[in-house]
Parts: sequence; C-alpha cells; structure tokens
Amino acid sequence: MGPHRRRARTSRNQGRGRVTLTAPVLVETLSETARGEWARYLETRKGATLFHDLRWLDAVAAAYGYRQFNLMARRGGAIVGILPLTLVASPLLGRSLISTAFAVGGGIVADDEEAARALGARALELGRRNRVKYVELRGGPPPGEGYQEKAGVYASFEKEMPADPEAIRQWLPRNRRAEVKKALRIDEPNENSFRTSRRVGDFYKVYAPAVRNLGTPIMPKKFLTALKVNFGEDVDIALVEHHGEPIAGLFSFWRKDRVMPYYIGADAKAREIKAYDYLYYTLMRRAVERGIRIFDFGRSKVGSTHYDTKTYWGFEPTPLVYHVALVTAKELPNVNPNNPKFERLVALWRKLPLPVANFLGPIVARNFP
Repeated sequence: MGPHRRRARTSRNQGRGRVTLTAPVLVETLSETARGEWARYLETRKGATLFHDLRWLDAVAAAYGYRQFNLMARRGGAIVGILPLTLVASPLLGRSLISTAFAVGGGIVADDEEAARALGARALELGRRNRVKYVELRGGPPPGEGYQEKAGVYASFEKEMPADPEAIRQWLPRNRRAEVKKALRIDEPNENSFRTSRRVGDFYKVYAPAVRNLGTPIMPKKFLTALKVNFGEDVDIALVEHHGEPIAGLFSFWRKDRVMPYYIGADAKAREIKAYDYLYYTLMRRAVERGIRIFDFGRSKVGSTHYDTKTYWGFEPTPLVYHVALVTAKELPNVNPNNPKFERLVALWRKLPLPVANFLGPIVARNFP
C-alpha cells in the first residue's frame, strides 16, 4: 500500500507578494525500520498515551492475531502524526477498525490539523477497503470529514498527588481515609500480607475468577504475559495474600510522570479486609516515593460502579470524546456489558464453572476489543 498524499498548500507572504509552498502530508504504514522513529516521536508529544506505544500494539498482535495498520504522517520527511489501528474480525460483532483495540484510549497524535485530517482520511479509506462496520478512534483530535463524535459515554480520571507520601492519606476524602485506615491492618502481624511479583500467573489466578463473577470473559493469559515481557519493569504486579495465597491483585503501568492502575481483581475475603483500598493506596505511596506525581485512574463508563469508585477517591471525571465513522453500520457501536443486548450473556457467564469460563473466556474476549 503506497503513501496517501494530501495536496501541498500554498500561501502568500504578505508584504512581499511571494508565494511559498508547504510540503504535502504523506501517510504511510509503519515499517520495521521506522519503529524507532515512532517511539521517538511519541516521547515528546503530549497526546501520546500507553496505548500508542508499540509495546502495547505488539502485545495485541501477539495475543489476538489481528492485523495492524499503524499509520505515520510525514511532511518533508519528518513525522507529524501517528495513528495505531487494529482490524478486528469478530464472529459476534463483525469487522471494525479500532484505535486502540483492547484499550481504553488511542486515536490520533498529530502536530497540526492537516496531519490529523490526513490520518483520519486514510483510516476511513482502510475501513471502506476492508468493509468494516465502523472505524472507532478512542480519543485524540478531530479526524476530519466522515466522522461523528461519540461523547457522554466515558470519562477519564487523573490527579496530581502530594510530593510527600506521608501527606497522601490527608489528601484523600474523609470517607476514603477511614477505609484506608481499615485496609492498613493488612500490614499488621496477621494471616494477610502484601508483595509485588514478576509472575503474571500470580495475578491471573486471582483476576480470572473476579472477572467471571462480573460476567466478563477473561482475556488470554498470553496478552498479559506479552505486556509484561514487552514493558518489563514498567509493569507493576501487586498482590494481597491470605495465608500465602493471592486474594487480590493489581496490574499497573509506570509511564513517564504517571502510574496507571489498569487491571484489578479480588475475591470476597479481599473485599472484607479492604484489599482494593490497600492496593490503590500503597500504589500511590510507592509512586510518590519514586518521584511520580500523577495517578492516572483511567477510563470508566459514566454511571458505572468503577466510575463511582474513582469519585469516592476524590477524582473528578473528564469527559472523553471518541470519533466514529460508520462504514456499513447504521448506528454508533455500543459494545459494553451494560448494553441490554448482552444482559443474557453476562448473566450466563457469572454462572459458569471457573474452568469452563477460563477456557471459553479468551475465545469470546477477542470479540470485544
């Protein structure tokens, strides 16, 4: 597939009557030799997220096998924008082109409107060529003609923490301070304990039953393993144990100036001893001790339990805007567990024996990017 070209722009230099020519924007598919350029470009761009990182995109490709169309926009040879895309072929929901798949963010990162529109146009062209139902960009600037905004569905949560780890408890809302105080009993001499781990299996063991109980198919273990391998020490796995067995786990990412708790799961015993509160609070402390000030609580669906939980911690929601281009679909996608279409599946999944849910989960999860 050759480069997609947007025409050069002309402008008149006022006062001299001279016409100058601005180089056109060319959009190309990422090559192996340009991977370093992609990474260096994202290092200095404010809009870049964890989900634009090639390490995330490689993990998606390795675990799910879907085709990637990672686009780069250039002007005069220099990168002026990027857009990661995954072509999802779902037996249940049809074909779609997503940025970024199996993530809560993504979309275009670009230096200017022209580059953003060029990337948006190429993504829509790819969607039509592959006869997808829709193209969905989960964030970023407006991608131009053919797209509509999908707003009011999700919100993100992040907040700057105090510079002193000892000040974090006082920084929290009063009710949350009380819960944290109870949670810190885990540190007292008893049958409960805390540790970090390098082993994905330790986390998966507690995460899988937790998501089954929510009625959600578990992702393939190899996806988490690929993330751990690709990100290395930038992945943090924290566990609360009872008599030496994991009962709660938190899978987080360290990224530049922030820490991002991303996957969490716990059983009934863990909820009883406030293990969720313990894992979040101790992650905050460990982040500040490392000089990291931003706690990125990620995305939640407006009105969901996770949304409410984050507000209880004193975080204010920031509305998120997705950009969706309908190709063969007639209406905006609504792929989430609260969709009435999936109510029966959710109810059924909660009743599955754990071995059955763990076997079927990775097969079904690939349908919900």
